[in-house]
Amino acid sequence: MKKTFTSIFILAALIVNAQSADSVTTGGASDVYYDFESGTQVSLDRTLWDIGLTSDLMNSSIMINENAGVELYLYSADTADWSTVDTSGFSFKNIYNSEETWAFGAFSNQGTNHPDYGWGIYNTNTHDILGNRLFIVKTQTGDYLKVVIDKLDSEGVWFFRTAMLDGSNEKSYEYAKSKEESAAKNFALLNLSSGDFDYSNADTKAWDILFTKYVTTVMQGPVSRDMAVSGVKINAGCEVAERAGEDVTSNDTSSLSWGTSITEIGYDWKSFNRGTFQYEFAADLAYFVRTQSGAVWKIWFTGYEGGAVGKYVFNTEEIKAGVNSVEKHANLNTSVYPNPTNGVLNISNKENEGLNIMLLNAQGAVILQTTVNAFDATRFDTKDLAKGIYFLQLSTSNATSTQRVIFE
Repeated sequence: MKKTFTSIFILAALIVNAQSADSVTTGGASDVYYDFESGTQVSLDRTLWDIGLTSDLMNSSIMINENAGVELYLYSADTADWSTVDTSGFSFKNIYNSEETWAFGAFSNQGTNHPDYGWGIYNTNTHDILGNRLFIVKTQTGDYLKVVIDKLDSEGVWFFRTAMLDGSNEKSYEYAKSKEESAAKNFALLNLSSGDFDYSNADTKAWDILFTKYVTTVMQGPVSRDMAVSGVKINAGCEVAERAGEDVTSNDTSSLSWGTSITEIGYDWKSFNRGTFQYEFAADLAYFVRTQSGAVWKIWFTGYEGGAVGKYVFNTEEIKAGVNSVEKHANLNTSVYPNPTNGVLNISNKENEGLNIMLLNAQGAVILQTTVNAFDATRFDTKDLAKGIYFLQLSTSNATSTQRVIFE
C-alpha cells in the first residue's frame, strides 16, 4: 500500500554538520515522537487511547490506534440502524488508517471524495459535515462498541456517540477542536472504555518523526496479508526522500524525489535474517527529511531490537539549516476564495514579501505550484481538476500555512 509521490523541489545548497548517534526505545508498548533539532523524545503510552479526532481546523480525520490493536468496521450506511445493531452473520472487514496522509484516518477511508468524508456528508448550506455511517469499533480492551459521528459543525465542534452493541452504556460527546489542551496537537485522543481524553501526545511543533506500529500489506512468500509492523512515520508538513545505492556518508540529494507519504521511511529499512535470527540493514540506505522549518536532516538506521524492547538505533545529520523561530502553522495575511469553489480559486497575498503556493491532492501528491509577489494576487482555473478535497500550502521566508480547499 506504500506509494511515492514526486515533488520538484531540489536542494541547491547543503550545510554539513556533525553526525549524531541516537536511539529510541518504545518498550513495545508506546509511540515515541522525535524532534531532530533537539533530540527530544516524547513517549505516548499506547494503552491510553482508542481513537483520535483531528485538531486541524481544515480537516475531518478520525484515526484509530492501530498500535494498540484497535479495529474498525463499517456496519451500515444508515445511522438509523443504531437501535437495531445485530452482528449475527456480519462480515467483519477491517478498515485501516491511511498510510499516505494523516488527513485520512480509518473513519474517513470509506469516503469517495467531497462531499463524502467517509463518516459523513458535507452540507453546502450549513457547511457542517453530517454523519451518514454507523461503525463498530473493537477497543484495545476487546469491547465491541457501535459508533456514530453525528456532526462536525462549521465551528469545528465534534458531536458523536458510542454504546455497547446492545445499546447499554451509551455515551454522547461534544468536543471542540479549539479546546486548549489539544488545539496545538495533531489529534485529541479518546479512550472509548473510560470516556476520557488524553493529552500526552507531543505538540505538532515539537516533533518530526514518530516511532510506532501501523498496519500495512506484507508479502509472506506468495501470499500477502495485512499485519502490524514497527516503523517510522513523518509529521504533517514534512517531506521525505529515500536514497539507496550510495554511501550513507554522502549528503548528495540532487537526484532525489521528495514526497509527503507519511510512511515513506516506514518499516522496510530492516530485514530479518532467519538463518542468524538477527536484523540486517542496508549499508547504502539513507532517508532525508525536510522538516516544517525548512531544515533537512539525514537519518540512517544501524540497529533494531523488536518484541517487548522495541529499540531503534540510528544516526542523524543536519545537512541544511531551517529558518529560526519558524511558525509551522502560522496565520499568514492572505485571502483564499471562494471556498468551496466550482471554477476559479483566488489567492490574494497581503504579505510584504513573495508567497510560495503549492496545491496538493488528498493523497499528498503535488498538483501545481507557483509564486505570487508581495501585495499581489493570482487565480487558478480549477475546472479541469477532479472534484474533491485539496490542501493549499502557502509559505513565506519564515512562515507556512496549510488549509483545506474544496473543488465542487
